[in-house]
Amino acid sequence: MVLRAKNDENVREKLIQINRQAILRSASSAAKRYVTESDDEWSVALYAFSRAVDVYTPEKGEFLPFAQMLIHRSLIDYYRSEARHEPEFSVAPEVMEGNGEEEETDPVYLAVAEASMQEEERTLREEILEANELFSSFGFSFYDLTACSPKQEKTRRECVLAVRYMMNPRERAEDFKRTARLPIREIRKATGVSVKTLDRYRKYLVAVIILLTGDFPHLAEYLKPFREGDNAS
Repeated sequence: MVLRAKNDENVREKLIQINRQAILRSASSAAKRYVTESDDEWSVALYAFSRAVDVYTPEKGEFLPFAQMLIHRSLIDYYRSEARHEPEFSVAPEVMEGNGEEEETDPVYLAVAEASMQEEERTLREEILEANELFSSFGFSFYDLTACSPKQEKTRRECVLAVRYMMNPRERAEDFKRTARLPIREIRKATGVSVKTLDRYRKYLVAVIILLTGDFPHLAEYLKPFREGDNAS
């Protein structure tokens, strides 16, 4: 089921539902307190679980222990980021213990992890918070991107084509931000990307357009393939 979930979002959602309580238990264990779905830790743990689906192979052993390990590491990184940028943030010392090996990961997760290392005046973490606020007006959050991001190379390339169309000319993207309407059929006609794909990855496309047209220099660094002239792979 885990292997099928890599490329099937419906199976992925079913897998998450089946393991919802296990995810909460893992988050609570890492946080050293009871975690609910209204807590930030839930979003971090859910993202880590979905990422575990993406990188899992049978050689890594049983899936659930592997996913729990990634959840624990992700929450440690999250708390370290909070502690760095908010010195008054209180975390139990045992939460900060451990140093897992670096995992192969995608741009969004890299952006979150790098937040713990940024020391510029306008930190990556601040960009994430601001982006999350903008995304909320479209009905999703920053951490939702793990579930609605394309997993197959062909689909990623199609999303790149759609975003590049929306970004050129720039006025097209600005019109979208003003109207909050993604011109699906117009994109389909111009790029050849199917309406089904555009509908399925609408949140992902909206997020990328917002990040590329807004003041998000750190996050935009992870989106180079979406710019004209960059490799789309």
